[in-house]
Amino acid sequence: MQKTLFNIIICWLYCFTLHANAADTATHIIVHDSAFLNLIEKNVKPIILYTNGIWLEGPQVLPDKSLIFSDVKANMVLRYDEHNGVSVWLKPSHFQNGHTLDNNKQLLAASHGKRSIDRLENGEWKTIIESYNGKKFNSPNDVIVDKDGDIWFSDPNFGIKNKQESYGGEIEQDGEYSYRYSKDSKKVVRLHTPLVKAPNGLAFSPDEKTLYIADAQKAYNSKDSTLHHHIVSYTINNDKSLSNEKIFAVIESGFPDGIKVDPLGNVWSSSGNGISIFSPQGKLLGEIILGHVAGNLAFGKDKKGNSILYITANNTLYKIPIKIAL
Repeated sequence: MQKTLFNIIICWLYCFTLHANAADTATHIIVHDSAFLNLIEKNVKPIILYTNGIWLEGPQVLPDKSLIFSDVKANMVLRYDEHNGVSVWLKPSHFQNGHTLDNNKQLLAASHGKRSIDRLENGEWKTIIESYNGKKFNSPNDVIVDKDGDIWFSDPNFGIKNKQESYGGEIEQDGEYSYRYSKDSKKVVRLHTPLVKAPNGLAFSPDEKTLYIADAQKAYNSKDSTLHHHIVSYTINNDKSLSNEKIFAVIESGFPDGIKVDPLGNVWSSSGNGISIFSPQGKLLGEIILGHVAGNLAFGKDKKGNSILYITANNTLYKIPIKIAL
């Protein structure tokens, strides 16, 4: 009996060690350029904060330093803070995906369900953008705000075509585009982006002279390598039209979804196995390998003021300490 029990314990310890080693190898850092080590420690390990999601997206740090993030397929938004962990913050969320703060620190959401951009005002969600040329949007995906208060957002078909991420409906727009809503004129302008077939994540350079758009066309068929899986950059002109269209970077694993730009101008993109980080010139600096698809990311600070990178990947929320001053 004692020998049998001993063998069981040895077997359990062996299996535990294998599992731990597998976890260690699944999450690691790849350095392609030494400049990457100015952004993150080489041996840093992602910290798992939550694993009970279905498809996590849209992380946004709030003014109180807590983080909200979407569980799109669960039709809810969750909240994380250091003291209380993760809790349900909004349910139903009308399949909110991307989030951002406007210049008044009010929360904006790209809603697949409402097919609109909504703003949280005095505890109530108000729809502020819902159509272009009298036709409903497809399924707004990501949203950002410039220094003038104009709202820029992407509108692919991903949500409306997925019954788990929307209420469905008919596609009314004649394609998949990104848009800008003018705070002053209250008009919606369709952006001219012919290189982008399925716009997803959006981000500005720190000086707001460049717009980056993630083209996630490959999400429609991951086996079709001819579909776009790149980030496209544009010069933002004085009248906010776009020019100088060019492919900034190609995401080799999967496709880009959420993207963010740090204060140094580096572009951080989700990918099929984690996060890829590019210099302002488009050079791959390094990768954070998670072993599964990352949907989005956000920069923030903890209660002590340390810089943090949050990542939503499949059902999991991670945080990773980074070196960048935010």
